[in-house]
Amino acid sequence: MTVITNVENLIHDGRCLVGYDDQGEYVAGWPEVARESIRAINHLTGHGPIPAPTLYRVLGELKGVGHLLPQALAQMTRGLQKSLEVYRVYDARDPADSVLEATLLLNQALRKAAELGELLEAAQAAISEQGYHDEDEGDPTLFDGEDDPR
Repeated sequence: MTVITNVENLIHDGRCLVGYDDQGEYVAGWPEVARESIRAINHLTGHGPIPAPTLYRVLGELKGVGHLLPQALAQMTRGLQKSLEVYRVYDARDPADSVLEATLLLNQALRKAAELGELLEAAQAAISEQGYHDEDEGDPTLFDGEDDPR
């Protein structure tokens, strides 16, 4: 007997994959949170100069997207392929053809995401020693103190 885990209802840190918990209650899913996070970054970065130490920290977090997304895409690809064996799948065309097409595209996205992570990490390294002098304080702000809140 095959046990089917309903992946769409699994909860991780209070959120699920597609926006509903196992009681059918709406909970913003992780993909939605990821999209909204990028949207917020878009809003926050459109207002003037961004000093290298600030961007360094942002890139430090964003490069993780490129490093972690390939694993997620590979797991989703395998899950989609497995769904053909577990569920009674239907499609306007042959479901296996649809899954094959999606698999090829997801594998391409996986490679691009890995490249994204590498590029963001290289950009972070390029500015790793840059600092700036605050006009008001005149002090370097390249994270001199370990208790520096920036």
